Amino acid sequence: MFGWRRRSEGFEWREYVRTTVLVRRADRQRRVEDVRAAAVEKVKNAADAGADAGRAGASFVGSQFSRFLWFVVDVLLDLAAALFHLTIRWARFAWAILKDVFGCISAPLNRAFRVPIDAAHAKLKTLPDLAQKSPIKPRHVAGALLALGLIYIGGPILRSADGVAVATVSPDTPKPVTVGTDISGRAYALSGDVLRVDGMLVHLNEVEAPELEQPCHRANGRLWKCGQAAKSGLARIVRGKTVKCTPAGQDADGNALATCAIGTTDIATELVQRGYVFAVRSFFGSLNDVEDQAQDAKIGIWQGEVQRPQAWRDQQWEDAKRDAPDGCPIKGLIRASSKLYALPWSQGYDRAKVHTKKGERWFCSEDEAKAAGFASLGRS
Repeated sequence: MFGWRRRSEGFEWREYVRTTVLVRRADRQRRVEDVRAAAVEKVKNAADAGADAGRAGASFVGSQFSRFLWFVVDVLLDLAAALFHLTIRWARFAWAILKDVFGCISAPLNRAFRVPIDAAHAKLKTLPDLAQKSPIKPRHVAGALLALGLIYIGGPILRSADGVAVATVSPDTPKPVTVGTDISGRAYALSGDVLRVDGMLVHLNEVEAPELEQPCHRANGRLWKCGQAAKSGLARIVRGKTVKCTPAGQDADGNALATCAIGTTDIATELVQRGYVFAVRSFFGSLNDVEDQAQDAKIGIWQGEVQRPQAWRDQQWEDAKRDAPDGCPIKGLIRASSKLYALPWSQGYDRAKVHTKKGERWFCSEDEAKAAGFASLGRS
C-alpha cells in the first residue's frame, strides 16, 4: 500500500508545484514591468507636454516682444518722417514770409515797409491752421518716450553679464551677486570709489575716483594726492554707518557695480558734491549737474589742474613703456606663493623690481599676464 502511494503513476506533484510557482512569479514580474513601463511612459508624456508648453510659452513671449519692438521701430520711423515733413513745411512757410518781406526792397520806402509787413501778417494768420495740420501725433511722442525709457532702463542690465554681477572677495573666491539683491552692512573704503561691504567688493556706480597714486594740482600749483584724499573722504562718510548697496551690473574687474546709500543719503552724490571724485559723464548721467556745480565752485579736485583717471593712466602707460624691456610695462611679481602683476599706476609700481631669476617677468598686456597664471595686484 505504501509502495503504491509512492508511485507517481505519471503525475509529479513536486514538478507541478515548482512549475506553478515559477509561472506565477513570472506573471507577477511581468505585471510589475508593465506598471513600470506605464509609469515611465506617463513621465515621458508629462515631460514632453511640459517641454511643448515651455516652447509654446517662449514662442508666445518672443512673438509678443518682437511685435512690441516692431511697433516701437515703426513709431520711431513714422516720427522721423513726420519731423522731416514738418521741417520742410516750416521752411517753406519761413521762406514765403522772407520773400514777401524782402521782395520789395527796390520799391519806395513807404511801400517797402507797409506792403511786405501786411503780407507777413497775412501769412502769420495761417499759423494756427499750420499747427493743427502738424504731422506729429501724440503716439509719436509716446513712442519716442517709450524708446528712451527702454534705453535708460535696459542699458545697465544689458551691460551686465546676463543680469549677474560678481563681487570678488578675493582672486580665488568670487561670490556671485544677483542684480537687484541688496548688499548691506558695515563698509570699508578701499579707494575713492570701491568699498568692501559685508565681505564683498562694491564699485560705486556713476563715479570714478582718481587712482591712489594720482596727483592733482592745488590752486597755487602745488601737487597733492587727490586719490588718497578721495579714499579718506569715502572712509569718513561710511565710518560707523550701515551701508545699503543695490547692484546694477559689474565693472571691468568683475566687482558689483552698485548704487550705495546711508539712509536717504546717496554716497556717490555726496562724493561728487565734495569734489572727491569725478562723475561718469554720459547722456543720461544723473550726476552731471552735481559735478558742474562742484567744478564751478572749485571744490576738491577742481581747485586746480586735474586729469581724469583714464587720461592719467594712459600717460603713465606711455611713460612706463619707454623704460620697460621691449616696451612691455606690466611687472609680473612673485610674492611668497602668489604670482601678481602690477600696472604702471598700481601702488608701489616704481619700487617693485623684477627678478627674472625668481621667475618674475615683464608682460605687454593684462591678458598675457593672466594667461601666465598671474593675478592682478589690485585692491584687496
